[in-house]
This record gives sequence, structure tokens and C-alpha cells, in this order.
Amino acid sequence: MKVLATIWKEFLLLVRDPGSLALILLMPLILVIVMTSIQSNAFRALRQTQIDILIVDKDRDALSAAIESLLQDSPNINLIPKSEGKTLTRDQARQLVQRGKYQAAVIVPENATASLQKKIQSAADNIFSRHGSASQPVDKKDDPPVKLEILFEPTIKADYKQTVAATLEKRIAGVQLEWFVRAMQAQLGSTGKQPESTADFSEMIRVDQAIASKKKRPEIELSAVQHNVPAWSMFAMFFILFPLAGNFIKEREDGSMLRLRLISGSHTPVISGKFVFYLFVCLVQLALMICVGLYLMPLIGFGKLELGTNPLGIVLTGLAVAMAATGYGLLIAVYFKMPQQALSFGAISVVILAALGGVWVPVFAMPDIMQHISPYSPLNWGLEAFNDLFLRSAGTSMILPDLIKLTVFALAALTASILIHRLRNVG
Repeated sequence: MKVLATIWKEFLLLVRDPGSLALILLMPLILVIVMTSIQSNAFRALRQTQIDILIVDKDRDALSAAIESLLQDSPNINLIPKSEGKTLTRDQARQLVQRGKYQAAVIVPENATASLQKKIQSAADNIFSRHGSASQPVDKKDDPPVKLEILFEPTIKADYKQTVAATLEKRIAGVQLEWFVRAMQAQLGSTGKQPESTADFSEMIRVDQAIASKKKRPEIELSAVQHNVPAWSMFAMFFILFPLAGNFIKEREDGSMLRLRLISGSHTPVISGKFVFYLFVCLVQLALMICVGLYLMPLIGFGKLELGTNPLGIVLTGLAVAMAATGYGLLIAVYFKMPQQALSFGAISVVILAALGGVWVPVFAMPDIMQHISPYSPLNWGLEAFNDLFLRSAGTSMILPDLIKLTVFALAALTASILIHRLRNVG
């Protein structure tokens, strides 16, 4: 009976504590749904993940039509021939890709079809001339290959680059072979001979890959260092809620908070003082992680963290992220009455925000519904700002929208913390 009584007592305690009930049932449920949805695409083949690709068609002929047809038929590619109804130039496409609006742009140069057909016809003529056909020998001149170009968004992973490039190269090879067979058949029709083919298709057309970076700026590709240093630094900064919430609730329980309030006569100085201190701790965290990326990573065999060209932007972004992380931690500390609730909710919520923000899986590789939710995560704002600075060499104006969102989030959390703390003490 004592065992049954204890079971009943614990049941009543749990039922009467909706916060703990939500933590043990609702939060894990949300975590499982979010993480499964986000990582589902990562467990699929790359061909099942669709990316947006612009095409700049300066050729407007058979080759560009064949490339466009291939890209349209590819299940993993969403081809965009125009942006907002306008035909794009190469520079306009580069800017759109660099800003992250699209993942890649394919540039087909002017007269690409005519140049490739001329090379193929020359190759066919050369083959028949060496075998004594009526065709005249064609002198081999210094004729550079036709150059197609793929501009990739700086944060796109190497696997996706290889998938797009391989798809394009495969289609181009098919077009070359088809045109070469036609040229050979035309020659066979006039000569009746069938010489051995020795044409070198690799010298006729080439696909160049490049990062869509600003002019006169070095290309900085996404790497493990470039992604993980800012991403996990922010993740660690948001976990400032552990010491913040733990100390805050402890002070409230042992009466230290009341004594501090009586000395100051107001709630605002107490909350503000904690906010400023832990803000400084977050900035120290970020500075330490950047130093690790700059100095330690190269020593252990990884690349060096490239900081871009805007040190002021890095300082402002770091400050905005630190404010958001501290404000969120303070809100958790003030709202929850028990340390177990605060720490459990805080840990799971930060993991969810990080997953939605693109810390684990790139946003463009997420399912559509998660791509629409992701822009509401403060870690997404911070990661986008750091990516703009480190990979896209962005100016301060480009990251300003993300900085504003982070700052508003921080101020809203700080204001809510002060109001909740004041109302509870008045009550």
C-alpha cells in the first residue's frame, strides 16, 4: 500500500506541475519532429534535394536550349531563366547568387553553339582528310575551347557542386557526341568511307566552376572551419542560459535577489547588471572561438578561418548575437521557477533553434516547411550574418537586417524579463 500511495503521490505532483509535464512530454516530441524533418533530406540521395539555379543564356541557340532542357528535366534542379521577370546579365546573376538568393548560376557564352559546331565539323573534316577523303585538311589552330561557367553560392557544400557540375558535363558530352555523329554521317554520305574516330572532345568545350564573389576579392569557399566556427560559437553563446539561469534561480531561492532589490530600490538595475555581465562572457566566448579558427585549426591540419573584409561587421554581429543569447537566457531564468525546468527547457529549445537556424543542415537542403520556419530562428539570423561577412565579403548594409532582428529580439527578451520579474515580486 505504501508503494501505491507513493506512486499516487508522485502522479499528483507531476499532474499539478504542467511545466514539468510539458518538458518531459511536449519538448521531446517537438525535438524529434524538428530534427527528423530537418535531417530527412540529409539521409536521402543528393539527387532528391532540389536547388535553385539561374541560367544566363547569351547563346540563344541549340547548345543553350539543350542545357536548359536538361536542367528543367532534372528532379534536383529548379531552373530559373529569369529573376522577377527580367533576363539577367552575368553580373546580375553573380550578385543574386552571392547574396544567397539562388544556389548557382549557369552562364552560356555568346555564340557557344556556333563555336562548338565549328570545332566538331573541323574534327570530322580532319578525320576524313587523314584517310584520303575528298574533304580538304583543316589546319589545327590555337583555338581555345568554348567555356561554360557555373557560379556557386559561397555557402553551398562541395557535394552539391559536384552533382550540378556532373549533370551539366554529362549533358554537354551527349550533345557533342550527337553533333559529331551527324557530322560523320554527312561525310559518310558523300564518301562512303568509315574512318576511325580520333576526335578529342575534351578540347572543344570546358565547364569552369567558380564562387560568386565580388570583383577583386579572393574566393572563399565553404569549409568545415568556415561553417563550424561561427555556427558552434553561437550555439555555445546561447548555452549561457545554464550559468545565468542556475545562478538567478539560486539567488531568488536563498533571498539574495530580494536583498539586491531592496538595496537598489528597483528591479531594472539587477536585471540589467546580469545582462551586461553575461553579454561580456558571450563576447569572450566568441573571441576565443575566432582565435581557435585563426591559429589552432591550421596547426592541427585544418584550414585557417577567413574573416572577410569587414571587421566592423564582425564586431557588430558578435555584439548582436551576444545580446540575443543573453536576453534569451535571462528570459528563461526569470520565467521558470525551478532550475530543472529552466535548464531542461533551455537546452532543448536551443537545440531546436540551432537546428532550424542551419547549424546542422543547410537551410536550402531542408524540407520546404522547415525552410519557411528557419528565418524565425535567431541562430539563423546570426549564421546568415556571419556567412555574409566571412564568405560573401559583405558590407555592413548587407547584414543590417539580420543585426536589427537580433537586436530587437534581445531588447524584447530583456524587457519581458524585467516585466515578469517585477510582476511576480509585486504579486
